[in-house]
Amino acid sequence: MPVQFSSIPSFGDLFLNYIYDFNKLSKFYRFDYRSDEAFRECIELKKESYLNNKNFFRNELTEILKEQNKEFGCGDETIENIQILNEKDTFAVVTGQQLGFLSGPYYTILKALNTVQLCEKLREKFPEYKFAPVFWLEADDHDFIEINNVNVISKENELKNISYFEGGLEKEKYLTPAGKIKLDGFINKFIEDVESSMNSTDFSSDLFEGIKKIYHEGADLKTAFAKCMNFLTGDKGIVFIDATDDKIKKMLQPVFEKELGTFPGVCEKVIETSVELEENYDVQVKPKAINLFYIHEGNRYLLEPRDGEIFALKNSRTKFTKDELFEILKTNPERFSWNVVTRPICQDYLLPTVAYVGGPSEISYFGQFGEVYKFFNITMPVIYPRTSVTILEKKVIVFLEKYGLKFEDLFNENELKSKLIATTQELNSEEIFSELKDELRALFYTYEKSLEKIDINQTKSFSKRNEQFLESLNVAKDRFAEAQSKSSEVISNQLRKILVNVYPDNTLQERVLNLTYFINKYGPGIVEHIYQKTDISDFSHQLLDVNINQK
Repeated sequence: MPVQFSSIPSFGDLFLNYIYDFNKLSKFYRFDYRSDEAFRECIELKKESYLNNKNFFRNELTEILKEQNKEFGCGDETIENIQILNEKDTFAVVTGQQLGFLSGPYYTILKALNTVQLCEKLREKFPEYKFAPVFWLEADDHDFIEINNVNVISKENELKNISYFEGGLEKEKYLTPAGKIKLDGFINKFIEDVESSMNSTDFSSDLFEGIKKIYHEGADLKTAFAKCMNFLTGDKGIVFIDATDDKIKKMLQPVFEKELGTFPGVCEKVIETSVELEENYDVQVKPKAINLFYIHEGNRYLLEPRDGEIFALKNSRTKFTKDELFEILKTNPERFSWNVVTRPICQDYLLPTVAYVGGPSEISYFGQFGEVYKFFNITMPVIYPRTSVTILEKKVIVFLEKYGLKFEDLFNENELKSKLIATTQELNSEEIFSELKDELRALFYTYEKSLEKIDINQTKSFSKRNEQFLESLNVAKDRFAEAQSKSSEVISNQLRKILVNVYPDNTLQERVLNLTYFINKYGPGIVEHIYQKTDISDFSHQLLDVNINQK
């Protein structure tokens, strides 16, 4: 049963309106992702504008993509898709992500599969055109701490985070583009820790044998990530693009040159749009004066303007004159790198993109970039919401059914815990003993009044013994309370185990867990199961059981 995003915590108003009331946001996005006519219009515009006055041709790009994807261990379908990208009636459905270890949180896999699913859908609707799924490798990103770890559910049913650090030690600052990082011997311990954290199954040997062939000493993160994605998803025909390639950076020279030569034009356009959006929404991106990085001595620094037409590298003493910087751009364009604002422009300058498959944050920041696309004279693609999925294991389904719960009930742990304890324990020992004491006091009082008429001194002694008896009931009350507490603790532990599985760290499972947890437990068929059972046209959070028919 699909779950509405509005019933799940943490989704912002902009994303919710994008899903449920697109008209409120239509001025910030070129196309309505629900409209076939919008797709057709985007296709026609791309057909007219792609490659106009550009310094490269489709065949140049596709030759590079062939080389890259063969290095990434692609299958035949990928090569076929690269071939059709060379044809003028072929368009790209694109997504992208940072180079997460073992693919990162499993929404990365969802995004990749979605590009294939959307291509299939567009082929049915527009048979006169061809569509190829493309995955942009964010290999220049230098936020290593965001990607150097995975989360799995351990043998003890606890969320376990496992990290890799070069040399086994965390550095104070990371500035090296992730794609350039080469793994050292500590990668072996990382893989061993992941494997030993989970129970050994019939699928463990093949899974980790494959992973160890990909993640080994001397491998670079970019290649390892792409190979891992191919290994986990199989031959789905996904074309990976590494835009940090020197030859591709040369193709992007005009984008870099325009940003450098017109700053802060792009920044101002993003700010103008953001001010309008901020009347009703929180915005994702704060643009920079120059929305480019520069790679210097292996590290990636933000370019910043200084007085007197001087450019500096942030947190560095390195500076350039305007003439020096433009000369470097002319001779060494590979030293330049996009940021979050210019990355979509680079992507859609290179590719005939008709749709970008994005998550909630990406959808939000694309809303800030409409005027930037116009500035670069590039057609903004359809921004298509990625599939959102929680995988429900049998123990979770049994728990929900046993207590008559809905998936949405899991989002408030304290409230749910109280509800479960209340429904499973109709009697409260504290209340029972309180009522018993009240009734006994009333009974004792009645009889004491009668006994006073016989002997008041004896009655005082009798009353004292009665109070002692009432006090002694506290021992029995505590024992009953302890029994109830143990019962409550059992329920609390059950709930905690369920939440670790489906809502770890108060976050949707897809944003936390690495897919190796499910592949190790249920086999590689889980990926095909996700592919077959998720509905790319269902713009709600989907619940997927793991009832897989393994061969």
